[in-house]
Amino acid sequence: MAPEDVGSARRIVEVSEYGGEGAVIIAATQLGSGYTERRKRQLVDEWVDFFAQGPSGIRALQFTTRTPKRLFDALRSQSQLVTLDIKWGDYHDLSTLATMTDLRSLRLKGASKVKDLAPLGVLQSVETLHVEGLQGVVDAEPVAAMRSVTDLELGGNWVTPKIVRLPSIAFLARMPQLKRLLLHTLLVQDLDFSPLLDLPNLEWVRVMETRGMKPSRDHLMSQLPWVG
Repeated sequence: MAPEDVGSARRIVEVSEYGGEGAVIIAATQLGSGYTERRKRQLVDEWVDFFAQGPSGIRALQFTTRTPKRLFDALRSQSQLVTLDIKWGDYHDLSTLATMTDLRSLRLKGASKVKDLAPLGVLQSVETLHVEGLQGVVDAEPVAAMRSVTDLELGGNWVTPKIVRLPSIAFLARMPQLKRLLLHTLLVQDLDFSPLLDLPNLEWVRVMETRGMKPSRDHLMSQLPWVG
């Protein structure tokens, strides 16, 4: 079964608007002047309570506004999720996701507070993994334990841009199943990009050019299905 799509889901703000749909888009923060500050806090509290009650009927969930840490942490009980897409927030403890063993698509954007990717290693059903906005992560090695990932994006902030520094991308050699790979705003400190040549199933790849990278960008482009 392919991951459920939130593309046609109805955008909602309040818990009271949820009618049992399997796919929802929630925008419960960064609200306009039509909401008092007190009501804005209440809305987040209501969603925290809703998610904390246990598995719901939601299988595909997207947050399109800021996701506060307490709202992210409340997702721990949503073990039924197949798709999770978060735009940005101050969340940092990814062990919240450990119960989501059915998760197939995980997009964590604006993940500037995340320091440790190790909790992701238990998610053995995830096929699409995008983690963007990283700042403090110094090791992406745990991602290699995710044996089902075929679509991988890792990087810093597109807008700033904020560069992520990783000691190595050697872990990629243990992910021969990868079909799509994007490493953006990411500096590989040992300059060794040869692990890309050990990915036999790549259909799409792009990495940030780095001065002194080996093999050269031109060589990689000649050997790989380079895009852009």
